[in-house]
Amino acid sequence: MSPADNDQSEAELLKALLAERDLPCPVCGYNLRAIASSNCPECGAKLDLRVGSTDLQLGPWLAALFAGALPLGIVSFVLVIGLGAGDPILFAVFFVGALAYTMLLAVLVRKRRAFWKQPRKRQWWLAVCSAIVSLVLLLVVIIMSAFLLV
Repeated sequence: MSPADNDQSEAELLKALLAERDLPCPVCGYNLRAIASSNCPECGAKLDLRVGSTDLQLGPWLAALFAGALPLGIVSFVLVIGLGAGDPILFAVFFVGALAYTMLLAVLVRKRRAFWKQPRKRQWWLAVCSAIVSLVLLLVVIIMSAFLLV
């Protein structure tokens, strides 16, 4: 059996598997019931017999997630220390910072399928933008707290 025959039989088995089943595309979540090819009709991801995708790589998404999670940890740690200092304005600055990072992470988690649908280059661009926004927000919180402590 040649590799081309093997690919053809795998594609036929995949179509047979999905003929009567409601299974989501692992990249975009589209219902793959009765698809005509071995690619997702919604996002074009190549599907294999396990209904997996070679297009789903988590590197950019995890980088964007880490870019928001690390400063959230820093701001939250300082927020807890600020509770002991008793300065309500400083507490408010760090609380708003922690809230902003939590919202950034919530958006990343909720919109992950839309993130994964993007081309790889755009995913990395979005991850870099997320890191820049996180750093700017962290700098704003640090600068505001420095002014409040003076």
